[in-house]
Parts: sequence; structure tokens; C-alpha cells
Amino acid sequence: MTSESMKILIVDDEADIRTSLQEIVEEEGYQVLCAATAAAALQCATGGIDLAIVDIKLGADNGMDLLRLLRAARPAMPVVMISGHGTVALTAEAFKLGAHDFMEKPLRLVQVRATLRNALESVRLKQRVAQHERDRVPTAVFGSEVMRTLYAQVARLAGLSEPVVIMGPSGSGKELVARSLHFDGPRAEGPFVATNAASMPVSLAEDELFGHEKGAFTGAHARRVGCIELADGGTLFLDEIGDMDPQIQAKILRVLETGQLTRLGSTKPTSINVRIVAATHKDLESAVSEGLFRHDLWYRLCAFVLRVPDLSARRDDIPVLAETLLKATCAEMGVDRVFTRDALEDLARRDYPGNIRELKHVVTRAAVFSDRKEIDKETVNRICPAGRAADQTPAADASTARYFAMDFRSARDTFERDYLAAALERHNGNITATAGAIGMAQSNLSRKLKELGLRG
Repeated sequence: MTSESMKILIVDDEADIRTSLQEIVEEEGYQVLCAATAAAALQCATGGIDLAIVDIKLGADNGMDLLRLLRAARPAMPVVMISGHGTVALTAEAFKLGAHDFMEKPLRLVQVRATLRNALESVRLKQRVAQHERDRVPTAVFGSEVMRTLYAQVARLAGLSEPVVIMGPSGSGKELVARSLHFDGPRAEGPFVATNAASMPVSLAEDELFGHEKGAFTGAHARRVGCIELADGGTLFLDEIGDMDPQIQAKILRVLETGQLTRLGSTKPTSINVRIVAATHKDLESAVSEGLFRHDLWYRLCAFVLRVPDLSARRDDIPVLAETLLKATCAEMGVDRVFTRDALEDLARRDYPGNIRELKHVVTRAAVFSDRKEIDKETVNRICPAGRAADQTPAADASTARYFAMDFRSARDTFERDYLAAALERHNGNITATAGAIGMAQSNLSRKLKELGLRG
């Protein structure tokens, strides 16, 4: 977005201030709208304003009240407050209400220009992120009653700002639900920022989420904006939050409670307006009762809990998902393939422990290795023989039979020990590399290794 297409709203009851600010802003190449009252400002804000500059004293109106209204109406729009009677308490209140920055009168040319550039660069960055994410949003497809019910709930929750927890097995489509919550609601013009809590090394998680100031630590050569701040005015999607380190859980709780964050190396809190949507394949209620997840964070998050079932509980979705995935794969490959009815019926009877991810692999292999336009049941079974019909009872093979000679707890411990020992050996005993490869938080892996008597 060029500066010529960006609109700045100036709100001040003093005509001289409006005129001088307008001249400065227009010299920078931006379009300007001016308002003398809160009512006029709100009317202007409905027309696609990118940034507002608001005086705290607006004659009979209160600039702080206008700040609240603007932030509620346009969460992604930065608001810069100005005042001729700035105090520490007033500045703190403005930031608490979500002001992007604060300028004191008399306004200095250099200060105004720097504040504008910093605020609008933040706007540009968020708009690029939002557009990129919007372009990536697939359409939710389903044919089952359970998913129709789920997306009816999503439609009800999309317009809210409260946190949402999405539970469901890996690969079941939790992120698509999170994107629907964002892009079907008023925050759609703001960014959707996704990050995986399980893949964050503990030592880097705080920097990843909160960012840092220049010089905060060795190697911090410039300010870095963290994921939470990038999501300001939009949605932060925390995937696999059940694997998040307890120390980081406490910091996320603080953000939820105060609406503020502090970058590493800074003493100045930054106000943010972010909706947090969290996802996990774990049963967080059980994790809370077992002391594996902070109960106070859970109670902040759990006002709304959505549960995404695995494919075995919604087999009516499999044919329509398979056709949609095949169409996308064929478009990417530049080929023309369709499933026959018997192929779709066969796919619907199969088990998919990896859920939609696994179904996508099956569909992709069928598209790549099929020699004909029509992919029938025989072709699917020839290309993807590993699929097992859902109505068949699996028999224990030699690799699993030994577990059935143990009780459940012993079998689970034995499997975990074997699995983690093999994963460590594959990565030459490197705990960090092993944790990243198996999708487990490093602190959780270290604790589990200690419990099982394994060493990295």
C-alpha cells in the first residue's frame, strides 16, 4: 500500500492544530480527514481510515472515550493521542486503553513525522500479513451433521473477542476452524498470526511471542516485533498450547489479564487488542487436574470450547473432502482426475489415524500415480494399499503383540521408552533436535527422559 492511498484522521477541537497537523501529514504524502468532535470522527472512521490522531481534550467531548470507541470499532487501526497537559498517569491510561503512541503539545515536526512513520509502518506490516493469510484461507467443506453443528457454533462466536479453545486430534482441521473464527468476524481486516507452541524452544519462546528491543541481548541488533504484537487488532492462533512451557503460560495469562505486553529489554508496556484462539490435541481439563497445565490460564481461556471430531466420527465428510483435495492437487499438477463413486465409497470406509492430513496424502498419491482420468476403487487400492476398511478389526502383529502381555500403564511406559530412545539415537542424543522432530516442547521432553531413565 502506497502512502498516497493511506488515510489519516486528525481529531482536534482547535482549528490551528488541525491545520498545522494536516500540512505536516499531507507533506508526507498521506490523505487527510479532519474532525472537531467525537461524533464527526466516528463518522469519518467508517470510511476506511488507516490511522487516527486524537486530542485528549475535545471541547465537550472526551478523547479517551473516543479512543475506546475507535478501538472497539476498528481494532486494527492505530490511534495516536495528543495532549497539552500530559502526565505519567494520563499517558499510562492512554496506553492501557490501546493507544499506539502519545505526543505532547507543543507538537514538534520531527516528533510528528517519526510517530507517523512508525505507526504506519506497523499498519503496512499487519496488512501484508493479513492479506497473505487471507489468500491462504481454504473453504471449510463438510457433509456431516456434526460439522454443520460445529460451524454453526463458529458463526456465533466469530463476532466476539473472547478467547476460544479448539480441541481435537492432530490433523482434524483445528486451524481451519480458527481461521473461520477470524475471517468470518469483525477482525477479518486485522492479521491472523499462527504459531506452534509445541515447536518453540523454551529459550526462544519469549522472544518469539513478545519480541525484543535493540540491544536487549547479544545479537539483538534491531527491534523485533513478536507474534502477539503482530496480531494486534486481529487474532493470535496458539497451536498445541497444551505443550507450552509453564513459564510462558504465565506470561500469556498476564497478557490476557492486562491487555499489555513488554518486549524483552523494555520497561514500557505495549497495549494490544488481540483475540487468542488456542488449539490442542490434548484433554486440557485432565491436564489441569493433573497439574500439567495452569488452572488459572485454563479458566481464562475456556469460556468457549469447540471440539473437532476425527474423521472416523464424521465419515460423511470424507467423500466431499477427498473431491476437494483432489481438485486442489490436480490444479497444482496441471492434470485432470476425478474419483468414481465406488472409489469415494471405499475411501469413506478407510481408517485415517492422521485424519485430514492422512487423507490428503492418499488423495495426492492417487492423483500422481493414476494413469487415467477416472480414479476407481481398484486404482485406489493398487496405489494406496495401506488403507484399511473401517469395519475390519485389526489384529495384533508381531511388532505390537508384546504390549498385550502387559497392563496398560506398563505398555504405555514401554512404548514411550522405546520411541524416545529411538528418536534420540536418530538425532545423536541431541535433545533440542529430537524435541523439534517429534513435536514436543524441549522442557517436556527433558522431564519425560528423566522420568524414563533416558539420557540425551
